[in-house]
Amino acid sequence: MIARLLVGLTLAAALAGCERQPRAGADAAALRQLVGSEPVVLLSTRHCGYCMKLRADLGAWGVRYREVDVERSDEGRRAFALLRSAGVPIVLIDDTVVHGYAPRRIRRLLAEAGQLPAGDAAPSS
Repeated sequence: MIARLLVGLTLAAALAGCERQPRAGADAAALRQLVGSEPVVLLSTRHCGYCMKLRADLGAWGVRYREVDVERSDEGRRAFALLRSAGVPIVLIDDTVVHGYAPRRIRRLLAEAGQLPAGDAAPSS
Protein backbone atom coordinates (compact mmCIF):
# COMPACT_ATOMS: atom_id res chain seq x y z
CA MET A 1 0.00 0.00 0.00
CA ILE A 2 2.77 2.45 0.91
CA ALA A 3 4.68 1.52 -2.26
CA ARG A 4 1.59 2.32 -4.37
CA LEU A 5 1.17 5.63 -2.60
CA LEU A 6 4.81 6.55 -3.22
CA VAL A 7 4.54 5.60 -6.90
CA GLY A 8 1.36 7.67 -7.18
CA LEU A 9 2.95 10.69 -5.53
CA THR A 10 6.04 10.40 -7.71
CA LEU A 11 3.90 10.21 -10.85
CA ALA A 12 1.78 13.18 -9.76
CA ALA A 13 4.91 15.25 -9.12
CA ALA A 14 6.34 14.33 -12.53
CA LEU A 15 3.12 15.26 -14.32
CA ALA A 16 2.84 18.52 -12.42
CA GLY A 17 6.24 19.46 -13.82
CA CYS A 18 4.77 19.45 -17.33
CA GLU A 19 2.62 22.49 -16.53
CA ARG A 20 4.05 25.28 -14.45
CA GLN A 21 2.68 28.69 -13.63
CA PRO A 22 4.62 31.81 -14.64
CA ARG A 23 7.38 32.80 -12.24
CA ALA A 24 7.06 36.06 -10.37
CA GLY A 25 8.71 39.00 -12.07
CA ALA A 26 8.03 37.89 -15.65
CA ASP A 27 7.51 41.24 -17.39
CA ALA A 28 5.12 40.80 -20.34
CA ALA A 29 5.98 44.24 -21.78
CA ALA A 30 9.73 43.51 -21.74
CA LEU A 31 9.07 40.06 -23.21
CA ARG A 32 6.99 41.59 -25.99
CA GLN A 33 9.85 43.96 -26.81
CA LEU A 34 12.07 40.92 -27.33
CA VAL A 35 9.76 38.61 -29.27
CA GLY A 36 7.45 41.01 -31.11
CA SER A 37 3.75 41.70 -31.19
CA GLU A 38 2.42 38.46 -32.71
CA PRO A 39 -0.47 37.28 -30.50
CA VAL A 40 0.96 33.76 -30.07
CA VAL A 41 4.67 33.09 -29.60
CA LEU A 42 6.26 29.72 -28.86
CA LEU A 43 9.67 29.67 -27.17
CA SER A 44 11.22 26.28 -27.90
CA THR A 45 14.18 24.19 -28.97
CA ARG A 46 14.40 21.85 -31.94
CA HIS A 47 15.07 18.71 -29.89
CA CYS A 48 12.50 19.20 -27.09
CA GLY A 49 9.87 16.45 -27.17
CA TYR A 50 7.20 18.59 -25.50
CA CYS A 51 7.94 21.40 -27.98
CA MET A 52 7.36 18.94 -30.83
CA LYS A 53 4.05 17.87 -29.29
CA LEU A 54 2.96 21.46 -28.82
CA ARG A 55 3.92 22.34 -32.42
CA ALA A 56 1.75 19.44 -33.57
CA ASP A 57 -1.14 20.59 -31.34
CA LEU A 58 -0.94 24.17 -32.59
CA GLY A 59 -0.85 22.93 -36.17
CA ALA A 60 -3.82 20.61 -35.63
CA TRP A 61 -5.78 23.48 -34.06
CA GLY A 62 -4.94 25.77 -37.01
CA VAL A 63 -3.21 28.34 -34.80
CA ARG A 64 -0.88 30.87 -36.40
CA TYR A 65 2.14 31.48 -34.19
CA ARG A 66 5.71 32.69 -34.22
CA GLU A 67 8.39 30.30 -32.98
CA VAL A 68 11.58 31.51 -31.34
CA ASP A 69 14.37 29.02 -30.62
CA VAL A 70 15.93 29.72 -27.22
CA GLU A 71 19.19 28.01 -28.16
CA ARG A 72 19.73 29.32 -31.68
CA SER A 73 18.59 32.94 -31.54
CA ASP A 74 19.77 35.85 -29.44
CA GLU A 75 16.21 37.07 -28.89
CA GLY A 76 15.22 33.58 -27.74
CA ARG A 77 18.10 33.39 -25.27
CA ARG A 78 17.24 36.85 -23.90
CA ALA A 79 13.52 36.00 -23.61
CA PHE A 80 14.31 32.73 -21.85
CA ALA A 81 16.66 34.53 -19.43
CA LEU A 82 14.06 37.25 -18.76
CA LEU A 83 11.50 34.61 -17.79
CA ARG A 84 14.01 32.74 -15.62
CA SER A 85 12.43 29.55 -16.84
CA ALA A 86 13.57 26.03 -16.09
CA GLY A 87 12.70 24.73 -19.54
CA VAL A 88 10.64 24.87 -22.69
CA PRO A 89 8.09 25.03 -24.22
CA ILE A 90 6.90 28.44 -23.17
CA VAL A 91 3.90 29.98 -24.88
CA LEU A 92 3.01 33.65 -24.86
CA ILE A 93 -0.66 34.26 -25.69
CA ASP A 94 -1.25 37.99 -25.73
CA ASP A 95 0.24 38.86 -22.29
CA THR A 96 -0.24 35.46 -20.66
CA VAL A 97 2.82 33.23 -20.26
CA VAL A 98 2.38 29.46 -20.01
CA HIS A 99 5.40 27.41 -18.94
CA GLY A 100 5.49 23.76 -19.92
CA TYR A 101 3.32 21.46 -22.01
CA ALA A 102 -0.24 22.28 -20.94
CA PRO A 103 -2.43 21.66 -24.00
CA ARG A 104 -5.81 22.06 -22.29
CA ARG A 105 -4.86 25.34 -20.67
CA ILE A 106 -3.18 26.63 -23.84
CA ARG A 107 -6.20 25.72 -25.98
CA ARG A 108 -8.54 27.45 -23.49
CA LEU A 109 -6.39 30.59 -23.49
CA LEU A 110 -6.22 30.55 -27.29
CA ALA A 111 -10.02 30.31 -27.47
CA GLU A 112 -10.42 33.17 -24.97
CA ALA A 113 -7.97 35.28 -27.02
CA GLY A 114 -9.82 34.54 -30.28
CA GLN A 115 -6.80 32.74 -31.72
CA LEU A 116 -8.53 29.50 -32.73
CA PRO A 117 -10.06 29.34 -36.22
CA ALA A 118 -13.85 29.79 -36.36
CA GLY A 119 -15.70 26.62 -35.49
CA ASP A 120 -12.79 25.32 -33.41
CA ALA A 121 -13.03 27.60 -30.38
CA ALA A 122 -14.36 25.06 -27.87
CA PRO A 123 -11.60 23.68 -25.63
CA SER A 124 -11.08 19.94 -25.94
CA SER A 125 -11.67 17.73 -22.91
